[in-house]
Amino acid sequence: MPELVTIGETSVVFVAKKLGKMRYSTEFEIRPGGAEATVAVGLVRMGHSAGWVSRLGNDELGYYLLSLIRGEGVDVSQVDMSDTEQTALFLRERLPGGKARHFYYRAGSAFSTMDAGDLDESYIAGAGILHLTGITPALSDSCLRMVQKAIEIAKNHHVAISFDPNIRKKLWDCARARETLEPIFKQADYILPGIEDLEALYGPNIDELEILRYLHNLGCRNVVMKLGSRGALVGPFGEKPTYVQSKPVEHPVDLMGAGDAFAAGFLSGLLEHSSLVDAAEIGNGVARIAIQALGNIESLPTRQELELERSNKTVVDR
Repeated sequence: MPELVTIGETSVVFVAKKLGKMRYSTEFEIRPGGAEATVAVGLVRMGHSAGWVSRLGNDELGYYLLSLIRGEGVDVSQVDMSDTEQTALFLRERLPGGKARHFYYRAGSAFSTMDAGDLDESYIAGAGILHLTGITPALSDSCLRMVQKAIEIAKNHHVAISFDPNIRKKLWDCARARETLEPIFKQADYILPGIEDLEALYGPNIDELEILRYLHNLGCRNVVMKLGSRGALVGPFGEKPTYVQSKPVEHPVDLMGAGDAFAAGFLSGLLEHSSLVDAAEIGNGVARIAIQALGNIESLPTRQELELERSNKTVVDR
């Protein structure tokens, strides 16, 4: 069984080749886009095993994604191919500084039809960590039921639960997101919110330490707040929080997927029984490398590349 199991939709992304407004873009590249699959691939590149539970359309885009993720070493035995619904897709407009805007075409997708009955209990029960995100419950009521069932299975079998809110404002409004996600926060062993997620849920210009206290009072045990270029704030319940700084990247190429890259590094640390601070340092390192190249999955580093970056050594291949 995989060490980590994750459940989520991966879409095909058509990425504009040039910077600027999409209305003027005439050339696009096809890439994979999915938070959960990105984390799964990141775990594999760190030397761990990961399984991805999902559903794709029985179409060319679906087989593109299935082949790519399977080729990265992720177990895809729990991925269905639907004959009646299509693979989701979205367009990415590239902006200066590695930023982007997304335009989704995923309503009624194959994955959005998944429900609690589609889960294999033994598959989740055999994992060390179940990783979920707030994207999945935003897709449909049946997907929310599936997330709730997955959490129930993990609890019953003592599988640790990692949850990244990953707020997508184009999928649901923030009030509904907060109402839906806070009960999940309480059940997760680790929550990995980005500062942008928290601002979406609780308002702009929040005080990081205050919101950390709020989450602890809500019932969250271990909060690891992703702060972008500033690194992460690690806040276990009942302990003094720690800022884990990250080295700055002067010219990031692609910021999309940075939070998932961090999650992959952090969760690899947990699987290696690292402390939360050490795991966050690994997460910072993986994210720092990932934002220096295009793509979510494509830019994820291997364990060797991470160790070289952390040691400041240079390898010359001739």
